[in-house]
Amino acid sequence: MIGPFQEIIFELGKLFRLKLHPDAVGACSILIPPELIVQLQLDSAQEKLFLFAKIAELPPGKFRENVLLESLKANSRPDPLLGILGYIHPINHLALFQSYPLSILNGERLANLFGGFVETAESWRKAIQSGQNTPIPKSQSPFFERRP
Repeated sequence: MIGPFQEIIFELGKLFRLKLHPDAVGACSILIPPELIVQLQLDSAQEKLFLFAKIAELPPGKFRENVLLESLKANSRPDPLLGILGYIHPINHLALFQSYPLSILNGERLANLFGGFVETAESWRKAIQSGQNTPIPKSQSPFFERRP
């Protein structure tokens, strides 16, 4: 008999055309090329599904301070937030985290939530790698022109 977590990641795997299964500690990691790894795992009460991704290393200095300040601002935006940004001090990494009640999830719903989570993580990763302290909002990007 498979549990709810295995069932959801099996459904997610079918949608993504991947074979997904929990590892020895009950987590499932998905590599999103080129380098983002998203980990899915249940909480100890098996009521919430956690999504987690390390975004980028932040070396000490003013740049790290600015990125962390911008991440706090991003965390204070009104809901719905696609993820909560945090800092992992021992490894100097910015990370993205989100949790969802297991009771509202199925493979398709998780796939939709997963897409927004990955998009958020990737936008922060690309911004940091290009030396920016925050992603450029789509509305301010030169690639999105406003037409009358």
